[in-house]
Amino acid sequence: MKGEPKRRTTEFRDELRRLAGADIPLVAIVGRANAGKSTLFNRLAGERRAIVNAAAGTTRDLNFAHINHEGRDFTLMDSGGLEFGGSDGLTGRAVALALDAIAAADAVIFLLDGKLGFNSADAEAFRIVRRVGRPMIAAVNKMDVPSHENASADFHSLGADGLVFISAAHGRGIGELLDEVTRRLTEGPAYAETSSDLKVALVGRPNVGKSSILNRLAGFERALVDDSPGTTRDPVDVKLEVAGRRVVLIDTAGIRRRTRVEGELEESSVGRSLGTIKRGEVVCLVCDASEGITDQDARLARLVETSGRAMVLVCNKWDEAAHKGLKTATFVRDTNEFFPFLDFATMVFTSALTGDGVNEILPAAIEAGDSWRAKFQTAILNRILAEALAAMDAPMVDRRRLRLMYVTQVGSAPPRLAFFCNMEHDIPAHYQRFLESRFRSALKLVGTPLIIEFRKARPSRAEGSSPRRRAPVKKKADTPR
Repeated sequence: MKGEPKRRTTEFRDELRRLAGADIPLVAIVGRANAGKSTLFNRLAGERRAIVNAAAGTTRDLNFAHINHEGRDFTLMDSGGLEFGGSDGLTGRAVALALDAIAAADAVIFLLDGKLGFNSADAEAFRIVRRVGRPMIAAVNKMDVPSHENASADFHSLGADGLVFISAAHGRGIGELLDEVTRRLTEGPAYAETSSDLKVALVGRPNVGKSSILNRLAGFERALVDDSPGTTRDPVDVKLEVAGRRVVLIDTAGIRRRTRVEGELEESSVGRSLGTIKRGEVVCLVCDASEGITDQDARLARLVETSGRAMVLVCNKWDEAAHKGLKTATFVRDTNEFFPFLDFATMVFTSALTGDGVNEILPAAIEAGDSWRAKFQTAILNRILAEALAAMDAPMVDRRRLRLMYVTQVGSAPPRLAFFCNMEHDIPAHYQRFLESRFRSALKLVGTPLIIEFRKARPSRAEGSSPRRRAPVKKKADTPR
């Protein structure tokens, strides 16, 4: 149909604006592979959000950052390289995604490799992008010193509306580039910075279905999906709204054991994924249910726990597991038996292929996030403590009875409870588990670690401590007048 491409572009632009979280202009960075797009993205974003590597085609997904230049706000998009005519199907899809981003953008930064020099492939890519009709700034990158500009005169043959010579690695010319961007942007509404309700990270081993789940939740192909492990390299942020709650969903590269990490690029992806665990507030650990919980899954879960993050265990590919005769009750029992430290995590059974159970992930993550941030009144906590003491006598420790006097919350994200008692060491593990279970149940905590600690309370006089005696005051001897 004649109007179909325009309607598709409009829908894609609406999706990008929704994901960006604000009605502000969109600016796309495009260019051929290895021109330095991700380096420029990181320079403008002010942080290392995209992976930078000498291997061509490192960036395949779209990446977003909010930029403010002299009071003008816009959303910056990184994209994959424009390599036309390649035989790799995945590269072709990355090009298609980049072209969709160009069509949806309000302005485009076309980046050229100044060290490589001008060539026919640059001219072809520039011509294709120009046909889209978006305001465009041509920037020649890797111009580390002014003398390099003289060797780049051939780039003027592009016929671009002025060239900007920059060095993304060293920051040269960045201010001039931003001036050109803001000059081409139409006026729009002021941007009001709002913090997202919850940051949810998708982590897991390679090829367990993280990007497929991301695309199901986002509603379109936000991240590339392929059967080969390692397709996703950059952490990808998607802003969603679920039942009136704003959520930032972060997809990451698959995490293998360090002994199986291959090459500098994958090591960079894995390191960034591990950092994403700490960046997230709730971690959705995606596993392949048809394989069961593997040792690497358990290692990642332990890392999430020690990082103090809430967790949802997403058991993906459950359609395959069901064909093998697995039952959910058996799967839960075996998981809790072999990996007891996972018992606090909410378990969701999904199939990214069919979509079954995927819509349960974010509600479970929001519930876990609410528990992770929860704060409780001291009176309620001590009422629960009294009920726990009535249900089970406190144990003997070194021939002394443990006496719990009161409890209070001393931290959140995750919740941390301090029990004040007559001793603070050697509390039996079974009694700690009992208290944790009672408080989890009474406070309706799901999906979050609960940290409990014991502190020795100062003895009071009512407990039999002898009062401190004041030193006698010496009377002055009478002196004769």
